[in-house]
Amino acid sequence: MTKINLDDRKYLKSKEVEDIFGIKAATLRRQRWGDYGLPYIKLNNQVFYEVEAIEDNIKKITPTNKKNER
Repeated sequence: MTKINLDDRKYLKSKEVEDIFGIKAATLRRQRWGDYGLPYIKLNNQVFYEVEAIEDNIKKITPTNKKNER
């Protein structure tokens, strides 16, 4: 995964999602075809993913340590 400052970025292309978050472009393509997975928008035959939606989905699937919540 690549470290990139995302403060000024709202949308990423599939390859950028793969480079930054480690989610393979093929997985994203399969999820679009199967109508599940990350929300996306399509403009002029290019697919874009919202950075905030990606981060929210990662937070949902990342386990938390319940011991530290006490």
